[in-house]
Amino acid sequence: MFVHFIDTSVLLNIIDVPGRNQQHEEVMEELISLTEKKKENALVLPFATIIETGNHIAHCGDGGKRRKAAEKFSMCLEKTINNQAPWQYYGNQLTEKDLQEICREFPDFAMRGEGFGDLSIIRAYQKYKDETPAIHKIRIWSVDGHLKDIYEETIEPIKLRN
Repeated sequence: MFVHFIDTSVLLNIIDVPGRNQQHEEVMEELISLTEKKKENALVLPFATIIETGNHIAHCGDGGKRRKAAEKFSMCLEKTINNQAPWQYYGNQLTEKDLQEICREFPDFAMRGEGFGDLSIIRAYQKYKDETPAIHKIRIWSVDGHLKDIYEETIEPIKLRN
């Protein structure tokens, strides 16, 4: 199974949020390709992606476009809740240990211009990878340069002794 953790940059393109949708067509083509091969791919929507996407939508300058994007986003989340979306929600809350780790790493991330949300998505990706045994490959699906192609790995299966 190849797991694709959906980054905010991808969800913004799926929702087609004005000013944040420069790669809408490419993202939609990849989404269609991934969903056509459901048995080989799993799409995961982390909590931080939802929060960041909602914040970006709320800051759209044009009220009409903001409303349209907010409605589409709400429908998208309703489909997620009802298992009708092409992805599954991953909302394991951050533990105190997770927050400690994020706080330790955040100053270096901030100096590179990377946000707390990105770090939260990375932490969720790591937790999911550690907690889910049937993964062969996992990545953060992003169009942002600082995440794209960096968080992708193949996981060797655990060999059991006879």
